[in-house]
Amino acid sequence: MTGGPIPRQARGGEVAGRVRGETGAALPGVAVTLVDSSGQQVARATTGDDGTYRLPAPGRGVYVLIASAPAFRPEAATVTVGDAPAGLDLVMTGATGLGGVVRADSTGVPVMGATVTLTDFRGEVIGSYLSGESGEYSFGALPAGSYTLAVNAPGYRPTAVAVTMTDAAVRQDVDLADAAVIRGSVHVPEAPRPWPRITVSLLDESGDVVRSTHAGDDGRYAFHDLDPGTYTVVATSYAPVRRAVRAGHGRTRLDMHLA
Repeated sequence: MTGGPIPRQARGGEVAGRVRGETGAALPGVAVTLVDSSGQQVARATTGDDGTYRLPAPGRGVYVLIASAPAFRPEAATVTVGDAPAGLDLVMTGATGLGGVVRADSTGVPVMGATVTLTDFRGEVIGSYLSGESGEYSFGALPAGSYTLAVNAPGYRPTAVAVTMTDAAVRQDVDLADAAVIRGSVHVPEAPRPWPRITVSLLDESGDVVRSTHAGDDGRYAFHDLDPGTYTVVATSYAPVRRAVRAGHGRTRLDMHLA
């Protein structure tokens, strides 16, 4: 924060100046607010393309100038307004960044092409990127606050992690668990075409139905994104057929035959 030149045509009873980044580049679209000694807002504006702003002051006195913008730390400075225009430039620094690596939980191998999505505390999406060749991802400067990092990739179970941004850069590595898949075909001997509607249900070890689907016209079915474990597959058309299956990491094939 430094005193600086006043833009041309500034008048008495005004606070005017320019907002720049750490590199010296002008920052457009910065919200600039002037408050009095009691904390009441007296003027508000947004910096132009060249980073300049101009705010009217209601009279002589001491005021506080506040600047805020996404991805930057807010800045505040005291300014004294007299009979002539007061000039005040502000320099804003970038907020903290977030980055890390996405890996397979079972092997530790980096996962390339994982979709990494960041949302704020309201659930609004801040950004979404694909992890690189080494599983790396990064988000630029972020204001301090609470965020949710969600990661998903084909063949893995999606996961979400709570992240708190403070005044320092945050590294958050994410391990994705392998997803189990049960797939196969239901065969109906000498069935008329079109095939009868076949319902395929997936039961957990407690016997509760966790998934249900319909076999396609060719009799194929699939259950994706499963926790490894023991399941029972039930195919129902005219009479149900029940088969137990053990699902590990990756794909497990189970064909069914309806009598």
